[in-house]
Amino acid sequence: MKSIFKWLPAICIIAGLLVLFACNKENSSGSSAGIPPGDSKVSIYLTDGPVNFYKVLIDIRQVAVLIDTSKHQGDPDDDGEWEEDRKSTVWDTLSITPGLYDLLKLRNGADTLLGSGNYPSGKIIKVRITLGSDNLIYTDSATSYPLEVFGFHPYFDINVRREDVNTVTNNEFKFWLDFNLQRSIFFWSGTFYLKPYVVVFNDETRGRIQGIALPEDASPLVEAFNATDTVFAVPGDEGNYLVRGMNPGTYSLTIFGHQGYNDTTLTNIIVNVGSTTKVPAITLHK
Repeated sequence: MKSIFKWLPAICIIAGLLVLFACNKENSSGSSAGIPPGDSKVSIYLTDGPVNFYKVLIDIRQVAVLIDTSKHQGDPDDDGEWEEDRKSTVWDTLSITPGLYDLLKLRNGADTLLGSGNYPSGKIIKVRITLGSDNLIYTDSATSYPLEVFGFHPYFDINVRREDVNTVTNNEFKFWLDFNLQRSIFFWSGTFYLKPYVVVFNDETRGRIQGIALPEDASPLVEAFNATDTVFAVPGDEGNYLVRGMNPGTYSLTIFGHQGYNDTTLTNIIVNVGSTTKVPAITLHK
């Protein structure tokens, strides 16, 4: 176990993505097909950016949303989070498919439907995810360790800021939950602990970088960075990678090589709101 502890910081540098697509309706006209008047619909998807564990299994038991049904619907505080008017807020539990989800199978833009359901019309201001006791980390195909949920409660809450909610078609809203594994998993006193660190972002108000990094035997690692943001990706099949949830701006992109391959850096990559910036394919050399 000591050897695992030594390389744990290195293998937890990539952020995972848990994707939430949420729909919200400002009125009760029932403009979306199949949604009763006075209700809105929420659908939840999972996606992830990989780490060097073999598997990370998260046991999801329940998902609920806190809805502000008031006409005023709160104001953001200094941190950009909505104030809670407890007289007009209600928790609503969604219908989901509970079970184990391997985050490492969901990478480079892939996702899977977790569940969906209707909820009273209003603004979603908080998401609560309840975990079971079967969370596991696999360091290889045969070696697994329990991943204990840290704290007194088996659930964790994610605040949703007003800027993370954006109208698309039929009064529907989308936002994503960025599950940061680097800050969520730690090893202490012989045990792996999960203390989820999740940041909400809206794919309609953020940008993406897409490209190809080769060869595969270089085991490339992609880092996109500027003065305020740093995000990572590990290329998948045929070297494809997709970096999501990026603030608009100008970035540099470094492809780190292993097995004797040299690193390569691209500069002046412009990321715009709601669009994908495609960069040239990169082939690393020794």
